[in-house]
Amino acid sequence: MADASSQTVSEVDVVVLGGGISGVSMAYHLKTKCPDKTFAVLEGRGEIGGTWSLFQYPGIRSDSDMHTFGFGWKPWNKTSVISPGADIMAYLKEAVVEHELDQYIHMGKHVATAAFDSTTNKWTLTTRDGMQYVCRWLHMATGYYRYDEGYTPEWDGVEQFKGEIVHPQKWTDDIAYQGKKVVIIGSGATAVTLVPSLVEGGAEHVTMLQRSPGYYFSLPGKGDIIDHAITKILPERLSHWVVRMKYIVFQQAQFMFAKTLPKVTKWIFAAQTKLLTPRGFDIATHFTPKYNVWDERVCVVPDADFFRCLGTEKATDAKETRKRAEVVTDHIDKFTEAGIMLKSGHELEADLIVTATGLNLLNNFPCNAMGITVDGVPYDAPQAMVHRGVMISDVPCMSFTVGYANASWTLRADIISSYVCRLLSYMDTKQYTSCVAERGDTKPEDASFLGLQSGYLRRAAARMPGQTRTGEWAMDQSLAKDLLKLKLKRDAKLFEDCALKFS
Repeated sequence: MADASSQTVSEVDVVVLGGGISGVSMAYHLKTKCPDKTFAVLEGRGEIGGTWSLFQYPGIRSDSDMHTFGFGWKPWNKTSVISPGADIMAYLKEAVVEHELDQYIHMGKHVATAAFDSTTNKWTLTTRDGMQYVCRWLHMATGYYRYDEGYTPEWDGVEQFKGEIVHPQKWTDDIAYQGKKVVIIGSGATAVTLVPSLVEGGAEHVTMLQRSPGYYFSLPGKGDIIDHAITKILPERLSHWVVRMKYIVFQQAQFMFAKTLPKVTKWIFAAQTKLLTPRGFDIATHFTPKYNVWDERVCVVPDADFFRCLGTEKATDAKETRKRAEVVTDHIDKFTEAGIMLKSGHELEADLIVTATGLNLLNNFPCNAMGITVDGVPYDAPQAMVHRGVMISDVPCMSFTVGYANASWTLRADIISSYVCRLLSYMDTKQYTSCVAERGDTKPEDASFLGLQSGYLRRAAARMPGQTRTGEWAMDQSLAKDLLKLKLKRDAKLFEDCALKFS
């Protein structure tokens, strides 16, 4: 990666903040679609990868299929459909090297402030180490959650617990769980990934403690019979495209099906869960949510590994059987010396407690701790609105990437990268130097960020920019709508008859 430590001021056309999936996508599109643009990707950490570099807990893996989670411009060529984090990191690094993007990426560059000056139509970014970058366009590829801390509720008696407590976001290699009783608080994707991983890794017993159930669906971890048939029959390049399209269609179809026929969808999920759980398992208590499928994110379970852990195995004396893992649905009363006391009066013994209780969203989306000003006026997220899910109202020459919550993140990341490059090329053609989404008298409506009702989204709702439910001020979570709005329109339709104002 590029070393900019000897520089004090660097001026480029575009600065991309973040070297994760979104940042790599934008770098590729800038290099290939805007070859005359100079740009720099500033990554605050010591390596690329974003989420996949940050999280190191056992078993971390993709939560959607890799054929669509991979880039459209670099096919996923492994057999795994749900893939380990290490493979995803290797894939990202390979993409960077193959397309010679490493020359644009600068590591360890935490941007502290970003100031836009309308007299020059330029941004000035200052990093924590005192370096400055000047650019005409700023793109935020920093995701939507805080890297410095995850969400942990306040519980009584935490200080009394004699064992170890860790949030998955802070997991390190020296955390020992082998031979120990582990309680995982939470029921999301992280929790259902940790349960089978810790069981297989040698934990004595693993308990997933949840307040309420979520939805889980098992898919083949190595692809289904259709995938294998396509791969054998068609040439490699064509087979990649066909399999990718199959998964895109499946993602969109199952989401629309769930929203159109919620009762039927709930029955399908319940039927699969009954088939995969041990006989007599209390599905009504532990796996029957009160909400509909896709009101919150559905967790993918490859090869039913989570459900299989809920079975029994022979104890060491080979005469008795014991549960390897269990699900407990209850509320926490307090922590004790030995574990967790529940509202029901039952105590869960634990040597290690993992608080898989969710994420903390950025404080000033999409900027977090970075101070942003426009002509000296600080940016305040709750007072702003999002335009097409790409730009922020009344903040000139700035865009951001947020992917899909109901499909693979990367699908939208590539669409946004392409859109921004088209916008920059359009500005060059028209000789514009500034672009801003003017909100005018548009009022925000009650529309959920990312289109879900998950706890971490509800907690941050008051801190997020506003949006409408439909139109150009809506942040659609729909691939079909985004293709129509951001990709398939001609430039005149896309940029001229809307809230974008150029100068």
